[in-house]
Amino acid sequence: MKQERIFLRGCCPILLLLASLCAWAQDGTTAENADSTLAAMIPEILATSELAQAHVGIRVTTLDGRVIYALHDKERFTPASNTKLLTTAAASALLPVNELTWTTRLVTRGAVDANGTLHGDLILLGAGDPTMSARHFPYRSKEEAAANPTAERDPLEAMAAMADAVKAQGIRAIDGDVVGDDTLYTWEPYGVGWGWDDVVWSYGAPVSALTLDDNVVRLHVSSNSDGTTTAAWTPSTPFYTLNNTARLATDGVTAEPGLDRMPGSRVVRLWGTIPASGYAAPMAIEDPAEYAARSLAMLLTERGVTLSGAARARHRLNASTTDYAVEQATPVALHPVEARTFSAPVMGRHVLAEHVSPPVAEDIVVTNKVSQNLHAELLLRMLGSLLGNDGSYAQGVRVVRQFLLNAGVPPQDFFFHDGSGMSMSDEITPRAYTTLLAYAAHQPWGAQWRKSLPEGGVDGSLNARFAHTALDGKIEAKTGSLSEVSTLSGYLTAASGKTLVFSILVNGHLPGDAHAHATTAAMDRICLAVAAAE
Repeated sequence: MKQERIFLRGCCPILLLLASLCAWAQDGTTAENADSTLAAMIPEILATSELAQAHVGIRVTTLDGRVIYALHDKERFTPASNTKLLTTAAASALLPVNELTWTTRLVTRGAVDANGTLHGDLILLGAGDPTMSARHFPYRSKEEAAANPTAERDPLEAMAAMADAVKAQGIRAIDGDVVGDDTLYTWEPYGVGWGWDDVVWSYGAPVSALTLDDNVVRLHVSSNSDGTTTAAWTPSTPFYTLNNTARLATDGVTAEPGLDRMPGSRVVRLWGTIPASGYAAPMAIEDPAEYAARSLAMLLTERGVTLSGAARARHRLNASTTDYAVEQATPVALHPVEARTFSAPVMGRHVLAEHVSPPVAEDIVVTNKVSQNLHAELLLRMLGSLLGNDGSYAQGVRVVRQFLLNAGVPPQDFFFHDGSGMSMSDEITPRAYTTLLAYAAHQPWGAQWRKSLPEGGVDGSLNARFAHTALDGKIEAKTGSLSEVSTLSGYLTAASGKTLVFSILVNGHLPGDAHAHATTAAMDRICLAVAAAE
């Protein structure tokens, strides 16, 4: 060791430079870093923050791809909701998103007799529309909504309009079933690698071509004077059985409500204590197509239409026997999509009513701004249906993968199992993200897609981040979070006025909200350092 130290002291400047580059490489920072300020600042942030023991990948480039800073940028990470960048970019590039809509139809093969009885099933044909909900379109930030308040929408508005159309056509009774048909897409409600403890909550709602109010039902609990509680569902569609033993928390004692549902079960258990102000929780709907059929049946009954059959779902199972790794990697020729509406085939059945959605572009904004998992999954399956061989998640991934390859992303840089990032099995490099972001910036659809990303200090999932900093309103990026995963990738405007693309992927930070917040704070410091240095 003594001889090595003497040698380094006496070596020439070139050898000192080589030693410095080797030190960078050992730290995972590549020698292609162009900014010496960042090469000093970012390691200091990493060493003195929550990121010190996490696995961190970073890449920052100009719009022409010149690397400014890189750290572990060719290693694959779990991206969480940064996956939505891939899905929504592919949809923006490959679909006529400003004109394309979804059309959901109510059809039948039966005939109506002189007494107003429909002899046959009433079939609700799902088209993968994610917008039949209480959401307002186009997307509005919280500030915009507060400045221009509008009445809350009925989550069953589209179903109610269809029920009204049935009655208006003189149908007084239905001698058949009410069928929720989601066969346009294969029945694969959950992605590979989704946590079983996620799929009972709103963010893990199952994927179905027949989707109603984000496939979520809300439980509202109020207290009674005797200390007991009363619970009700919104919407009121009968679906779950509730086992409620919860009571009102006594004065001065913090309420501790308990709520759960086992995957596959329709029994919801509520226990513990609730505050006097009440308690509310959104829960995923186990079978969205059946829920939609039940909702329509309930609304028809309320309008005096007599039903003799059941409300049920019709699914289509995936029949592919191809290994997933092979199927998603099979090349596909991408072509312009000419369709201006997307719907399930009517197949000679009589159309009684239909609902047409807002344009796909408006839903892409919602998907990215609020990081809506279900909507991203429905976009993925739409891509598989229109450009692949089927409305399956594997075919959707196949299309998105081909799009990324065509955009110049190296094939070894990514592998994923869904369109939303809920899967812990998804993997991608920071290099893949900056390649995509730089590519998009030069495409005709790129500016509109960029506007769909959350804006720092302004809206979406970045509403509370970067406010009152140099990046307030000057960073558009997609957030991502899973257990011990935090990510941020997008565009920022530096102090020089230059637009840069960046990707920061963090895996393995400590669990818990406090550690997650400390992680995102450190990531934000890195973004601010990049903006200041350039």
